Amino acid sequence: MNTKRLIETFSRYVACDSESGNERRFAELLEGELQALGLTVTRDEVGEKCGSNGFNVYGFLPGEGTPILFSAHMDTVSPGVGIEAVVVDGAIRSKGDTVLGADDKAGIAAVVEAIATVKEQNLSHRPVEVLFTVAEEIGLLGAKYADYSKIQSKEAIVLDNSVVGEMINSAPAMAEIHITVTGKSAHAAMSPSKGIHALKAAAAAVHAIECGHVDDKTVLNVANFLAPGPSNVVPEKASFDIDLRSFDRDVLEQHIINIESAVKTATDAIGASYQMDVNRKADLLSIPPDRPIIGRLQAVLGELGVTPRIEKTYGGSDATWLFANGIDAVNTGIGMTDVHSTDEYITVADLECVTNIVLKMMQ
Repeated sequence: MNTKRLIETFSRYVACDSESGNERRFAELLEGELQALGLTVTRDEVGEKCGSNGFNVYGFLPGEGTPILFSAHMDTVSPGVGIEAVVVDGAIRSKGDTVLGADDKAGIAAVVEAIATVKEQNLSHRPVEVLFTVAEEIGLLGAKYADYSKIQSKEAIVLDNSVVGEMINSAPAMAEIHITVTGKSAHAAMSPSKGIHALKAAAAAVHAIECGHVDDKTVLNVANFLAPGPSNVVPEKASFDIDLRSFDRDVLEQHIINIESAVKTATDAIGASYQMDVNRKADLLSIPPDRPIIGRLQAVLGELGVTPRIEKTYGGSDATWLFANGIDAVNTGIGMTDVHSTDEYITVADLECVTNIVLKMMQ
C-alpha cells in the first residue's frame, strides 16, 4: 500500500462533486481509473430510475478461486460541492463549509488502492468485482435497480459503516409511507359546516399511530405533516409521511395494516377520503454469524490488531439489496466519523487500515 497515493486518491475523489442525483462526472472518473488498472468496466445505466444523471460502475478483475465483491456508493449528501480535503493532525477533513465525503468515498479509495497494490506487486488474489452505486443517500436506489446478472460473487464487503471493526450483519426491512387525506374546502367563517376538514382527520390519524420503538423489533416515525392553504379556508388536503423499520418482515406488514386502519377510522369519522402509498425501500439483511465471509473478515481484523464486533443496525445500506439478490453482504466499518455534517473526518490511520482489510480480503 502506498499511503501518499491513497491520500491523494481520496482527496481527488472528494474534490469531484457527486451529490445525490449528480454523480455522472465522478462515475466517469472511476470508470477511467478502473480501466487503467486492468479491470473490465461496465456501465450499469440505472440513472433514469434513480433520478440521477450518473450510472453504477461495475468492474471485474480476473483472479484465482471464488470471486468476492466490494461495494460502496458514489453519492454524497449536501453541502457537497467544492469539497477540498486537508490533513490536520493525522485526520482528513474538509476545508470550508462542506461535508468531507468520506461517506462513502473513503471506501471507494480503499478499494482502488488495494487493487493498485495487487497489480503493482503482482500479488495473487481472488477474482475481484466492484460495484460503485449512485443514489444511495436518497433511498439505496442504485443498489435497488442494479443489474445483478453481471455479478458472479456470492460474498460481498460493503464499505459503508463508521467504526473500524464493526460488521453489520443485520438490518431491518424498511418502508416509506406517504398518506394524503382529502376533504372538502369551504369558507371557514361564512360556511364552515359545508367543509370536510382534511387536516383534522389527518391529525386524528397521526394521534392514533404510535411513534418511536413501537415494539422490540420496530421503529416508526411520522414527519412532514402538511396542510397548506389560507387560514380562512377549511383545508381540503393534508398529508404526512411515515418511516417504518422492522427486523421482522411479518411485523412490518402488520404495522402497515394498523397504520391504514388508523387512517381509515379517522377519515371515515368525518367523511374524508385517503390515499396511502407504500414504498418498500429495502428488505431484511440477515447474515448468520457462522457464514464464511464473517469468519474470514474476523480473522483479517484480528491479524491487523482490530477487535471485530458483529452488530445490527436500524440504518440502511446497499448491503440489503445485495443480500436480497442472493449475496452474503456484510457492511464493514471504515472509520468515517461525524458523517452528514461539516465536521466529518477520517483519520489517515483508519483509511490505511480499511485499505489493508480490503487487500487481505482480496487475497
